[in-house]
Amino acid sequence: MRVAVSKRGNYNADIYCSDSHSAKKILKENRVSILAIDFYLNGRHNGKTILAWAKEKNLLPQFVVVTENDRDKRVLLALELTKGGYRTADGTTFIKGHL
Repeated sequence: MRVAVSKRGNYNADIYCSDSHSAKKILKENRVSILAIDFYLNGRHNGKTILAWAKEKNLLPQFVVVTENDRDKRVLLALELTKGGYRTADGTTFIKGHL
């Protein structure tokens, strides 16, 4: 299942979550194959918060796509993923493990 966590619907996904509460619920209850994530979400939490939470709970899928347009915020998301053992060749698509 492809899940997009974003205020914008700009990624082709099976489920869209615009806030941290719905994103956490989906990640806990479903087997996610690809997670597309933006930094800015509705509510007080952001994409980096979701990544840190999911990493701690071991709920991140093997593939994560950063869809954020703001370069500085993309870097924050990328750092969170690389700290969790993800690798990237293009700065957008992250794969758990080695490239």
